Formats: sequence, C-alpha cells, structure tokens
Amino acid sequence: MNHVLSPRRFAAVAAALYAFGVLPARAAAPAALVPADGPAIGSQAPGFTLADTQGKHVSSADYRGQILVLNFWAFWCDTWKAETPQLRELAPRQDELGFRLVAVSVDGARLPEFQRSAHGGVPFPVLLDDQKQVSAQYHIAHVPTVVIVDRAGKVRYTARAYPGNYAILAELRKIASTGG
Repeated sequence: MNHVLSPRRFAAVAAALYAFGVLPARAAAPAALVPADGPAIGSQAPGFTLADTQGKHVSSADYRGQILVLNFWAFWCDTWKAETPQLRELAPRQDELGFRLVAVSVDGARLPEFQRSAHGGVPFPVLLDDQKQVSAQYHIAHVPTVVIVDRAGKVRYTARAYPGNYAILAELRKIASTGG
C-alpha cells in the first residue's frame, strides 16, 4: 500500500488539520520543500503589471528596491484557503523585515468566493493573472509556488507548495543579512 501523499492531497490534509486546530498557525521548523518551479535562482525577475481584485493596476516596478515575496496561487486550487491565514500572519512583518507580500492568482474563476471569504480584504495585494502571462514569464507550472525577489530584482528563492511562514522568514533574514 502506497502511503505517500501528493502535494495537493498533503495541502488538503494540512488545511483540514489547521482548520480543526490540530496544527498550529506557525510551524516549528521548515518542512522539506518540494522541488521548485519558477525562474532560475539568480536570474532577473520579469517585470509585470496586473490588476488587483478591485481593478487597480499594480506593477512590479512599484516594489523596486524592496524584497518581494510573490505567492502564485489559483482560486480553483483550495490551498489558498489554508494559505490566507498564514499570509495574514506574515503580512504585519513587512515593514519590520523590509519586504512586500503580493499574491498572484493565475485565474479569476472563483473571485467572488475569495472576496466573501476574505471578510473585507487581506493585508496584501491579490493580483489577477487570468491570462497567465505573468505566471508564464515566471515559469509557474504548479500552484502554489512562492518566489522571493531581492532588492536588486534577482530571484533568490522559489518553492513549489507554500513552505510555511518559518521557511519564508528564514529566507528573508538570509537575504537581508547578505544585503539583498
């Protein structure tokens, strides 16, 4: 009998355990990461402009000189429901640690459901890439995928599946300690 969970099934189980209070909101240690999609580490991050959930256009140039955490997700993939509380927990640390958090949805099919479940919004932009142009530029083959871009616009980290706030914070500290 095969007891290995696919990343999607693992995310669903983790979301259920989190929802029922079995798992804490913050992991004690980083989980083993699934091999990453996304652009090559050290490559220049592609520029983009996308509309957010309110129709306002947001550009990657708006974040020039800042560390940018991009979380690519899809509304059809229910992992966004488990990620949103973690991202809400991470968002208040943006000024303290000098980064900006941006979610990029590769679809817009369930936008009304997201807006209802977000209860008045989230403390970070959610951009809509329903034409999949930006996700194609970033070589996103699976969702969720996290990409961290340093202050110079270089890709410094990618992870397929949401790695958890502990892993993201550790990577942000590493980038900050090297002047990135």
